[in-house]
Amino acid sequence: MNPLKVLLTGACGRIGKTFFQAAKHRYDFVLADRHQPDFAIGDHRFIRLDMADKDELATLVEGIDVVVHLAGIPFADSSFEELLPNNILATTYLLEAAARARCKRVVFASSAQAIEGYPVDRQITPGMPVMPANLYGVSKCYGEALCAFYSAKRGLSTIVLRVGAFEFPDDHDLRTRRDLSAWLSPRDAVQLLQRAIEVEGVQHLVAHAISNNRFKRLDLSETTQVLGYQPVDDAFREFGLPLH
Repeated sequence: MNPLKVLLTGACGRIGKTFFQAAKHRYDFVLADRHQPDFAIGDHRFIRLDMADKDELATLVEGIDVVVHLAGIPFADSSFEELLPNNILATTYLLEAAARARCKRVVFASSAQAIEGYPVDRQITPGMPVMPANLYGVSKCYGEALCAFYSAKRGLSTIVLRVGAFEFPDDHDLRTRRDLSAWLSPRDAVQLLQRAIEVEGVQHLVAHAISNNRFKRLDLSETTQVLGYQPVDDAFREFGLPLH
């Protein structure tokens, strides 16, 4: 069988680069970013583009099986003017292009910031209303709603991943118990993205993208059950910060 053809946006970001390097022999990648890659891409294809260019996106998705959309402004203090073209327009244009091209699925990287308005001692379970604490979180709530719309009305399979604190164990900015409770390790991120790409029979899902931390900001029960995700890393074991 031919490998799935995967469009990976934001391919030069931390998660994109980590995922590509781990899965480059598993899929046929088309990599897209506004920056040139600083890593070898082998026989895969790279396209440099502005994700808010509607016409370029329409061409980009032709022949693609699965879109993994990681591109966007990732900062909690971003302004609306920054978020509008990068997180709202680009996501809208991409999902429309994917639906028109009859892609099998879009995997959308949302963020734990979509629920960060809840108290830090409250676990987020499936079905809870979104509660963003900043405009960046609002932009991700929009992306989640857009995925639900394209799933319900346009027949596009969509999987939303609410990404927690993606950090490398040897270079991280985790300081509090809340940070640890939302950690997503690199190898768990790779596994979760593979499951989101390959799982069958899922029309729409909002999944929680964190590791198997002893205390979990986001409940993983539905994510593990539906996607078959089996995270192995625990921030409280890995980083050894005191619990008091």
